[in-house]
Amino acid sequence: MSFWKKKDNLIITAFVAAFLIGLGVWYEGGPFLPGSASANAFDIPFVDKDQKQLTLNQLKGKPLIVNFWATWCPMCVKKMGAFNRFAEKFQGQGGLVLAISQDRGGLSVVQSYYARNGYKNLAVYLEPSGHLSNAFGVRGLPTTIFIDAQGKEVGRLEGGIDWDSSDVHELINQYFGLSLS
Repeated sequence: MSFWKKKDNLIITAFVAAFLIGLGVWYEGGPFLPGSASANAFDIPFVDKDQKQLTLNQLKGKPLIVNFWATWCPMCVKKMGAFNRFAEKFQGQGGLVLAISQDRGGLSVVQSYYARNGYKNLAVYLEPSGHLSNAFGVRGLPTTIFIDAQGKEVGRLEGGIDWDSSDVHELINQYFGLSLS
């Protein structure tokens, strides 16, 4: 009897260990490794202010900066004014900035936030399901992904960024060969 009891304990221990190892692999990225997009990330739809569905594949051909954010995210809100100023400069150089809100309250939440703050350089985009940010391996908000004109991720920044800084301008030059000075 004690033999079977020990064997059961051994089997249970093996299953628990396998589960924990699998959980660790999944948590550290699994199919969506942080820093890289899944194969279908560029085909996942999001909507614009007119509720027209778009994908990142449709926007290839120019440098893209995709910023995942939300109105309920304190750091996102804190940095959005500088991001709006940055968007004017970057888009003036031929790039495109997408501030894709993760808000679940609908487009009106984002539109009223933009209106209250006078953001004229950022178009309204929404993807509340989180499928797009998950496919890009986003671990928290805000996260900004830099995508070249061929549709390849060339860099990313997690957390609050000083969009007015020379460091960001250097990154733009490094990633896209554009000068924002």
